[in-house]
Amino acid sequence: MPPDGGRGRAEVRRGRCSPRAGRRPGWMRISRARATRGRCSLIWIREFAVAGLEAEEPCVASDSEKEKATNTANSIVSALNRYSKLTSLVVSGKRCDSVGIPALSSSLNLSLGRIKQSFVLTHSCLPDMPIIYASDAFVSLTGYSREEILGCNCRVLNGPGTSLEVFEEINQHICSEQACTVDLLSYRKDGSSFRDLLHVSPIRDASGKVAFHIWVHLDVGAKHDFNGLTPEVWQLGAVGAVRVAVRGLSASGSLLRPSQ
Repeated sequence: MPPDGGRGRAEVRRGRCSPRAGRRPGWMRISRARATRGRCSLIWIREFAVAGLEAEEPCVASDSEKEKATNTANSIVSALNRYSKLTSLVVSGKRCDSVGIPALSSSLNLSLGRIKQSFVLTHSCLPDMPIIYASDAFVSLTGYSREEILGCNCRVLNGPGTSLEVFEEINQHICSEQACTVDLLSYRKDGSSFRDLLHVSPIRDASGKVAFHIWVHLDVGAKHDFNGLTPEVWQLGAVGAVRVAVRGLSASGSLLRPSQ
């Protein structure tokens, strides 16, 4: 038991990336559902261990110790920021994990770059389903650069008016490996909101295993040229193009860059 009687653990939980304080995110249920089915784990690390701390009396840090701890923390953050610049993975409070995010192969990047719709690709077998690709149209729509968005969860677009019930619906479809289309309020980097017609669909590799999820975003209030198609069919066009690219390249093992 930590010296603070467990309060430190509660503070850590409240400080994590969560759509609303005091409410357990639906993404945790995805983790548990997939874990029980033996599928890839999406478990958030919410616990911390305190080892070797056995004190009979409360220990109060001195001012010099507090200053030293602050300097050490700042040094760690600076080192992470330097690392992020080298790896094109920006460290920010909206990230859930910026370390270990795989990079897509140049062939897959080239194929995805031809798709005009606004979408992101998330990795289905990594904790918190981080974004591993963002299209040019998504960058233009949200105001986030690729460096800012890679490694984030799609909750990055959530805001005060975002319906948690809608995300619960998305969670259920992800757990059952089904596609869904929802209408919700999303937020750009500058804080402005837009009505978002969002389509989420699993992307399977050549073996039939769900490797990614595609999230196709459409600003309902903006003018679009769908070439005579409905918005829903326009979104499905992006899904189809991604599926073709992923299945074709996964057969040859060319989805991700080789580990360095």
